[in-house]
Order: sequence, then C-alpha cells, then structure tokens
Amino acid sequence: MNLYIITGLSGAGKTNALRTFEDNNYYCIDNLPAKLLPNAIKDLDNNHIKSVAISIDSRTLNIEMLPEILEELKLLKISYKLIFLSASIEQIIKRFNESRRKHPLSKNQTSLREAIVKDQDILSLIKDDSVHIDTSNLNLTSLNIKINSLIDSKLDFHIHLSSFAYKKSIPLDNDFIFDVRELPNPFYKDEFKELTGLDKPLIEYLSKLEETKEIIHDISSFLSPRIKKYALQGRKYLAIGFGCTGGRHRSVFMTEEIANIIKNTNNDLYVSTFHREINV
Repeated sequence: MNLYIITGLSGAGKTNALRTFEDNNYYCIDNLPAKLLPNAIKDLDNNHIKSVAISIDSRTLNIEMLPEILEELKLLKISYKLIFLSASIEQIIKRFNESRRKHPLSKNQTSLREAIVKDQDILSLIKDDSVHIDTSNLNLTSLNIKINSLIDSKLDFHIHLSSFAYKKSIPLDNDFIFDVRELPNPFYKDEFKELTGLDKPLIEYLSKLEETKEIIHDISSFLSPRIKKYALQGRKYLAIGFGCTGGRHRSVFMTEEIANIIKNTNNDLYVSTFHREINV
C-alpha cells in the first residue's frame, strides 16, 4: 500500500494537504481516531485500496497514542510516510481569527494561544522520521506544489531543496540552511532587478563570479558525504534551504545549482526544488 499519514498543528493546512491527495486519486480519511489506524489500514488493504492518505491530529480521540501506534505499524511491517505540518503561533492565530473557527483544544477558559501551545506539546511526542512542512509563509498553491512533489517521489530517499527570503522569516522545515547573502546582490543591477535565479542572463552573471564558484564547491563538498551517510541510515527525506535577502535571485540560483549537482552525482535519489518567494 502507498500510505501517507498526515498530522501536525491545527490550522497548519492538513485539510488542504488531504485535498491534494484526493485530487491525485488517493482514498482519503480525515480525523481518524489514532487507535483505529492499524485496523483501518488492514481493512483498506483487504479491499485492494492501494493509495491512501489519512489525517490524524489533536481533533481525534487518543492522539497521545499516535507515537505508540506508529511503532506498532513498523512491527507489523506496514510501510508509510509521515507528513508533519506546522506553522508559527502568530500565523495560526491569524488563520483562526480570519476563519472565525474555534481551535479544537480551546476550552471555556483557554485562550487561542494557550490551545496552540497545548497542541504543540501533544504533537511533540511524535519522534518519527517525518517530512516536516512549515506552512507559515505558504499559500494554498505553494502547499499544493510541495505535496505533489512528495507524491511524485518514487524512490526511497527524497532530497528537497528550496529558496527563501530572510526578510520573510526562516522556514522551520529544513535540515540544513545555507546563507548565500555573501554573493553580490543582483537586485542592485538594473538589468537583473526584475529577473529571478531561473533566468538565463542572471544565471550566466552569477556563474562567472569566483565567489559563486567557491560557495558552490564548499556547499556541495559539505553535503555530498552527509547525503551518502543519511542514505545508508535509511533516511527517507532531507530538506535543504538556501536564503538570501529577497529570495528571488541568489538563493534561487543556488538552489537549482546544488540540485543539479546532486542529481548528476546520485542517480538513485529523487531531487525536487521549490522557491517560496516565486511559487506563489
């Protein structure tokens, strides 16, 4: 069975993520009580349903049992991929205020912030090797792109590289983050200002710089042995971020350059890229 389990903070986008799976012809279950997970999977498998996405979060009964149940799935040799969605407290507060919905953990004397913190505490128990997606600065289209990238991943080890703007906050879902602001900023050159790191003239300009060649060498030399190490350890997902001031020039260029190096030296890996400030 091709099984995805989606969990994370209320207000972080699990319902929208589940809709993306549904659009990809997955059999989807929302808000399944955690203790029903093993039996539900067995029943779906017996009915020859091979692509399944199940959402479990703090709305469900027995959410605190989820870590134990995930271990049970491993003992039963049930393969799955876990997606954990999060967002900053400020962003979740904004989303609940805009939707006028009540947080599932809100009680009569509990503030929205207190409910979110409690949600974080409950879900912090999950120590599984999950795919972490920070949706703080993602709109629905961007989240859809990320989920589709995961669904398209056919190989065991998925490496995801992304670019971002430091001025719009550092994403929480990266294993490694590289600051490429040491490179000259093309924004201050009139011929490059409106371009991005995906445009040929800007790529040619940055590629010729000696400091660009040095940082590409340093980053690729750092990542190469670690990628091999993680692959041998059986890791399923590695997220690598590149940041610059505006997130449209240097970080985009570097994301694509390093992704191509990884692709060319590791044919057995699935490599994807995402540009937070462009994919909106």
